[in-house]
Amino acid sequence: MMISMTGDFRWAIFMAVSVMGWGCTGGGQAPVEQDPEAGRMYYGSVIDLDGAVDAQGLRSALKTEGRAAVRFEGEITGTCAKKGCWMDVASGEDTVFVRFLDYGFFVPTEGAEGKRTVVEGEAFFDTLTVDMLRHYAEDAGESEAYIAAISEPELQLAFTATGVMIED
Repeated sequence: MMISMTGDFRWAIFMAVSVMGWGCTGGGQAPVEQDPEAGRMYYGSVIDLDGAVDAQGLRSALKTEGRAAVRFEGEITGTCAKKGCWMDVASGEDTVFVRFLDYGFFVPTEGAEGKRTVVEGEAFFDTLTVDMLRHYAEDAGESEAYIAAISEPELQLAFTATGVMIED
């Protein structure tokens, strides 16, 4: 029995390391739908663009529930340079950290900065650990000195998207 538990433990460690290594490697993903006449690309689910709120609207929605299903718009300020598995979206005085539901889709790894986006999904506040902040800084191509200087967890306005539209 002890050998089986050790084997199971090794298997669990192998799987955990494999999944962590898969996390943010490779390149971006092709859009699921393109609307060239309107200059729009959709990733994940094709979403309706009407009724999108800004970051202030996100904060208002979060005051009552702590989590809110919303459509949000802003300007992309950065994406994961390794795979496109996250993006930062600026709106007003806030920057919202956007991840994609179950890593089911990705956005371009470069060239999206400065473009308007609408994302649909769930908004919430998230505390990112020092390790996660360092991981995301590494993905963004930050310097070793910048990464090493990260020493405190950070509360962020976050979003898990089911669909993303990026305008050209």
